[in-house]
Amino acid sequence: MELKQLEFFLAASECGSLSKAAARLYTSQPNVSKVIRSLEDELSCRLFDRTSRGLRLTPYGKSIYEYASNIIKNAGLITNTSHIKNRNTFYISTYQSNIIAKIIVKLYKDNPDINIEHRHGTVEEITSHVEHGISELGIIYVSQKHINSYLNIISQKRLEFTELGKKKACLYVGPNSPLYNRESITFEELTGLRYVRGLSDFFSMENGLEHVSLGVINSDALEPAVYTNSEHLSTSFLLETGLAYIGISLDYPRDSQYFPGDNQYCLKNLYIEGEDTNLILGYVTESGRKLSPYAEELISHIKELLEP
Repeated sequence: MELKQLEFFLAASECGSLSKAAARLYTSQPNVSKVIRSLEDELSCRLFDRTSRGLRLTPYGKSIYEYASNIIKNAGLITNTSHIKNRNTFYISTYQSNIIAKIIVKLYKDNPDINIEHRHGTVEEITSHVEHGISELGIIYVSQKHINSYLNIISQKRLEFTELGKKKACLYVGPNSPLYNRESITFEELTGLRYVRGLSDFFSMENGLEHVSLGVINSDALEPAVYTNSEHLSTSFLLETGLAYIGISLDYPRDSQYFPGDNQYCLKNLYIEGEDTNLILGYVTESGRKLSPYAEELISHIKELLEP
């Protein structure tokens, strides 16, 4: 399989026709058709249905579209790394968080000569970034139920996890939610809501709900409306709809020196009542690696938020 085949497949998918894909790729329609056919032959499966209105992805074509997109995107990242020559670069991966984002912005403002390369993802993705040297530091949180499994897994990868603190799970809602004026919510009420959820993550709070609620709730009973790995899209849905999001209750004082006058997009977090809903916040690094001054500084800011 060649990158060219995937590029042609993506162009045809997004354009909806071979002729438009050919125009985008600066080639001929027969050439686009030939390349896509060679990919279908290699995969032994049809990628498109040819209709009178153009091309339509088959169910199999839809299933590999995201994989192909990621491959092309990552190939571009590999190419772009040749332009990163400044050694004063801090490489970090984190879960989606407005507050963590603000801490990274503060790090830059305090160190204006720094270059920052940031990625966000699931626990598995962040761990993989650190394992393969893409990121020096990975900021994650893991449900209490899964922490021992996680520690066993990363020990085999020669990684280590340092706990920074425990925080409660919470439900994030926006001003359009009927729960917006509430301070807390019960486990039973969680099943009556619709959610924005991240892409599949074994170590997420959702996958630990059966444990912390002692059978009161099954994570399969949670009704997702939107799956996304985009923080901006998640925030927009919370602000403009009644959807909710389960996450970690990491707060900062409204008069904080770091975030003066900020209302965090008017989002509100409701504490989940009942059982122990602790989430373990910390960072993953290569075993025995000495952290850079930038990593140490960022960690110190997070620790300040965790102080009682």
